[in-house]
Amino acid sequence: MNRLRLILFTFFLCLLCLGETTGQYRPRQRRPRTPQPRPKREQQEQPRKTTLRNKNSVEFSLIYDFSIQAVPSELSFTTPIPQTIPDRQEIHEVEYSEEPTRIFDKSGTKYAEFVFRKPPNQFQLEIKIKATLLRYDLATARKKDKEQIPEEEDPNQFLMDEKYIEKNSPLIDQAVQKIEGTTQTAIVRKLYDYVVENVRYVQPKQEQGAIKTLQKKQGACTEYSDLFVALCRAKGIPARVVKGYVSEVVFLPQHAWAEVYFKEYGWVPFDLTYGDVEQKPLRDRNFENLKPIYVYLTHTRNDEILDRAISISGYMLGEVNVNHSIEFK
Repeated sequence: MNRLRLILFTFFLCLLCLGETTGQYRPRQRRPRTPQPRPKREQQEQPRKTTLRNKNSVEFSLIYDFSIQAVPSELSFTTPIPQTIPDRQEIHEVEYSEEPTRIFDKSGTKYAEFVFRKPPNQFQLEIKIKATLLRYDLATARKKDKEQIPEEEDPNQFLMDEKYIEKNSPLIDQAVQKIEGTTQTAIVRKLYDYVVENVRYVQPKQEQGAIKTLQKKQGACTEYSDLFVALCRAKGIPARVVKGYVSEVVFLPQHAWAEVYFKEYGWVPFDLTYGDVEQKPLRDRNFENLKPIYVYLTHTRNDEILDRAISISGYMLGEVNVNHSIEFK
């Protein structure tokens, strides 16, 4: 038995040797895999390219809840309302729960005035609006035919120093001294970056203006806009604060942003709150591109009409409290 095993072992050994000589019985060689190059880390961190909509149809309600401690014989209330603005928004329908006494315009803002005679202690006013919001930003303005740019009121009026936009302050002047650029767009971009890099988003208890925002290095949308506009005006660039609403709510639907005047484009909006991101590619995109989510109300920063929005007639004790809210469908 052992002799038979020895014979078989010798036989297979001879076959293996014969295979090495003749090329038979060779094991199949595996093909080496070609290594695939890994994507670069920088490429992985690039934001996804998204196509922005040019229009956005919205329906929303402006709701005012009144609370009166003692009923007057007459109460007057005035509020700004949205209006159609070329390249910004189209207002299709406005429905009032109480018809306004009058609708009027002043300095580019549209107002509705309501007069309530012997109102109850608590009541509500609702204004329902249907609109189409239009995308407009620096990228859109660059594509626009210059002949289509509407004639605007004198932009130089938006170079002055005013409450909350203290462009003559030494602190503001010091901040803009080192900011230079070969074009207006380059200067505006540096001012934009200066604000978002030096201000942290914190909701203040009350409006604080450009100087306090620069000192505290914090604020909300109004403070971002006040500081940016003050810096632009200090560089001799017309700019203004815009107030209204946003249909995509991140913090609050009430919102403020800025507009800068370019000779070749007219007024162009910039939203520094949405531009306050660390990733440079995202900031680059947000500087030039805005979603069609903005409802424009007014570009008057210090509105004397709204300062006296409520007036009363007749004997009254206590205060009138108005709670304003916005509901988007």
